[in-house]
Amino acid sequence: MGHLRDFVSNFGTLRVLLVISVVALIIVAPFSGGPAHATGWPLVRSVIAPTLFVIMAFVLPLDITMTLIFMSDRQGPERRRLRRIAQAETVLLVTMAVAWLPLLMRLLRTLD
Repeated sequence: MGHLRDFVSNFGTLRVLLVISVVALIIVAPFSGGPAHATGWPLVRSVIAPTLFVIMAFVLPLDITMTLIFMSDRQGPERRRLRRIAQAETVLLVTMAVAWLPLLMRLLRTLD
């Protein structure tokens, strides 16, 4: 339980919630797509998850940018903490993009 408390205190509560949301989107990505549903769990994978993916595709780079800006005037342990946060969020962003790439490619093919 101490490691979780350290993780939350290092990343901050809002960033931890962001990380949890992105990990959930990465997990749901292979099951997304298909016809849109209006009720039940299929609604999550066909409507909510793709919508949240687009939102997170903007939120993560914004948070990475703000972290790098804050890091620019910090020294020592605080700078290292912010660098770890930026690196972790960059890995999450790339992983999320790769996870959603098959759906995006399918959608782009249907536009032709």
